[in-house]
Amino acid sequence: MKLSGCAEQILNIYNYYSGAIMINRKCIIEYYFNNRKDVNTLSEKDVVGKSLFEIYPELTYEQSTMLEVMRTGKPIVNTYQQLVNYKGERYGALCDTFPVFDSNTIIGSIEIFFYQHDSGKNFNITLVGDNNKTMGHTYIVDDIVSASEKMSLLKERVIKVSNTDSTVLIYGETGTGKELFAQAIHANGKRRSKRFISQNCAAIPENLLESILFGTVKGGYTDAENRMGLFEAANGGTLFLDEINSMDISVQAKLLKTIEEQKLVRIGGIQEIPVDVRIIAATNKDPKECVEEGMLREDLYYRLKVVQLNIPPLRERIEDVEPLTRYYVEFFNNTMGKCIKGVTKDVIDMFKSYTWPGNVRELRNMLESGFNLADGEYITLEDLDIDLEEMNNIIRTAEQKAPTNLKQKIRSFEKYIITSTMNDNASIIKASEALGISRQTLSAKLKELDMNEVKN
Repeated sequence: MKLSGCAEQILNIYNYYSGAIMINRKCIIEYYFNNRKDVNTLSEKDVVGKSLFEIYPELTYEQSTMLEVMRTGKPIVNTYQQLVNYKGERYGALCDTFPVFDSNTIIGSIEIFFYQHDSGKNFNITLVGDNNKTMGHTYIVDDIVSASEKMSLLKERVIKVSNTDSTVLIYGETGTGKELFAQAIHANGKRRSKRFISQNCAAIPENLLESILFGTVKGGYTDAENRMGLFEAANGGTLFLDEINSMDISVQAKLLKTIEEQKLVRIGGIQEIPVDVRIIAATNKDPKECVEEGMLREDLYYRLKVVQLNIPPLRERIEDVEPLTRYYVEFFNNTMGKCIKGVTKDVIDMFKSYTWPGNVRELRNMLESGFNLADGEYITLEDLDIDLEEMNNIIRTAEQKAPTNLKQKIRSFEKYIITSTMNDNASIIKASEALGISRQTLSAKLKELDMNEVKN
């Protein structure tokens, strides 16, 4: 049995892909791997032996890329798909799909996927051969939608730092678009033709993150195989480490050593491997506070912040709300096949009064809700699936707070939103989906706000 093209790269999916699925000619799932249970809770035992269409009931034969490659024998790469599994979990993924051969006969197909929040953009994760130097496209500076002076100045800084190899530390609240800025730095710089690899440090268990970053040597520990890590996979390019404050302190020490020396030793190995990787890291909490609370090594902090970019939250750049709204209206018209002309003045007025605890991601999710419910040419307040009285109370409460207590106001407001969302959802996972953040991020936020995780 063999895979059509790029077989060696497929062996590395455990390192930097969200997972993979393989089906036979009868569309029965033979293999399933998923390392992002915060996005999709399905496990191998849930799906192996079942029909692809039983697991994804909204998927049709005509839409399935896995059936298409079996019909044509040709791979389909960098294709964005919106999937809904039988549990009702909805997520988007960028997929590479390949036929599986036995001699010259197609006996099935395999799809490798990387979960994403936005379609229409390639995230530089295409499986490519050694002779192919075209690595796809990432976000560029012009993709950052804004009208505010704060964001204009920030985009100017992105352009200035792009053509260096200096490490960059990005600080921004959840939902502000930290990875977008990281990709823009990569795409505008001299490493643009090489790989951009992104890893959320909070999404991987502590005991696995070290092996994912640095690779392993067969025999290094039980079941260990010879496998490159993300540093080697990103060699010559850029490695983006999001929520680096979630990384275990011991792994941070090894990360610092690797950045300083530009070489690493795989787990269980003794050979030093040279690597040429630009590191961009990000935190969703003030880096200085992370250092003070022991979540981020002080020496690593100063090594990463050669350049620090602070992304302002949406509430501090309300003038960006209208252009972002126009952008997402066009985006959802294209992806959902609709012809919505825009939002009503009441919606814009509410958007400008709201404090956006979920930032741009919350705005996007709110507009997506409107697209699902709108019947007319314009999205109205009634289409946004929100409690208008509750929203007005939130806005009035926020307006009444003294501006000198901004930090306390934000903390109180976050508690209110999270409590309300958790009361409206049956589980932590559902609540995190409703808030537009990962399960790990919500758990960290509950701990930060001294709130109990009362749901399973």
